[in-house]
Amino acid sequence: MSAQGGPVRFAGYAAIFNRLDQGGDIIAPGAFAASLSRSGGRGLPLLWQHRAGAVIGHIERVEEDVRGLRVIGSISAADATGRQAGAMLRAARCRSVTG
Repeated sequence: MSAQGGPVRFAGYAAIFNRLDQGGDIIAPGAFAASLSRSGGRGLPLLWQHRAGAVIGHIERVEEDVRGLRVIGSISAADATGRQAGAMLRAARCRSVTG
């Protein structure tokens, strides 16, 4: 993560393959291949609470690996919602991101 008060960079998995997720789905390897080939896996918006108009940052990189869908992203400190999300991540009060 970046310095206090600035953008917060993070990395993790948006999906883990072959494991039951919170929605009751099991995602198979290759499930994201078509959409990743169209988007190039770069420049995707990071949304707050799945709200299309609430962009709080962006996904810098997304790719499938043997474990799942790995993402690297950045939360902007440009507005109050981004600052709140960044502060929650820094304080370890936000431990997951849903897709």
